[in-house]
Amino acid sequence: MRRPSPAQRIARTMQLLLAAAVAFFSGCRSVPRGEYMALEFDKTKPLRYRFVSSREVQIELTSGPSGKKEDSKASNESIEMVFQIRPVEIDPYGLSTLEFTCESVQVKRTTFSGKPAAADAVQALQGRSYTIQVSPTGRLELTDSFKNLLREIGQKSFAAKSGSQQQNVKDPDMILDWLFFQYTLWDLPASHPRPLEGIRVGSTWESEQFLPWPVPIQNLPSRILTYTVEQIDEQDCQLAFISTSYKLRERPVLNFPLPYEGNYQIRGSLFSVLRNFQHQSLEGSGRLVFNLTDGCLESAQDEYTLLTSASFILPLGESLPKLTVHQHIQIERLSDDTRSERKNGGL
Repeated sequence: MRRPSPAQRIARTMQLLLAAAVAFFSGCRSVPRGEYMALEFDKTKPLRYRFVSSREVQIELTSGPSGKKEDSKASNESIEMVFQIRPVEIDPYGLSTLEFTCESVQVKRTTFSGKPAAADAVQALQGRSYTIQVSPTGRLELTDSFKNLLREIGQKSFAAKSGSQQQNVKDPDMILDWLFFQYTLWDLPASHPRPLEGIRVGSTWESEQFLPWPVPIQNLPSRILTYTVEQIDEQDCQLAFISTSYKLRERPVLNFPLPYEGNYQIRGSLFSVLRNFQHQSLEGSGRLVFNLTDGCLESAQDEYTLLTSASFILPLGESLPKLTVHQHIQIERLSDDTRSERKNGGL
């Protein structure tokens, strides 16, 4: 068995101290356990989630400082994935190992030109499994199992070179959306700066997240997200209803592994002739439901509009492209009962 690194031993010690402190404060202050937003896993109770991400992308050409509209192109893409999450090894004070199995994945895409789109590389995830590790406080550790599969899927997005072709060419893909789901699932407890305080109606804290976008770029859009607890329902189980608001982050959040490296062009997309992307504004809101009794996310919904300016690789007179992305994201815990209306309708 591989011995833990010094960093892992320190992290485990800190988690043990955290658990002891929770027990101490719970005994002294009689704070209900349900108010602590800790993740819990049970080998006999696998979790299943549906993740949906869809967006409409509009590229408008404007002329000079007046911003007069000259032309407009639009495309749409969406992905729907269903995962089963099976706890393999559970450590209530450290990192638990979870096995993800992609039960289904569907991608739909319309191109700017109207031509049929190539199959999305992320569809190769169907039927595949990988593991990650996560702590009760949401600290995520990506295993080699996940990283290797990510690189494998990333390589499937590249077209085979032919003849004297030197430039790497890849098809559009929605791999970033899969990554976003992987991180968002644990972000509520992971971003809370004072887990010993638990949560109350009115509790608020911030998180920083990267956002999925139509193509991978260095200046990936990112946001500063504010969580606010609006309601705690204490009927048959404790559910925390949480609203979100956000603003653009000046620098991109790059806390995730990249599915591919090097330079490449995007085949069949207007993005292949654009550069100097500058994100201008972000508007929208969202809501989440966290099950305090079961220790897991029940649902999340996100709607926002992102405005971005860009320039052409080769100058085209005074024409300036402006991009508008309308994004919808939904995460839903799947179960055999019929509680979905109550879980999604509390705000």
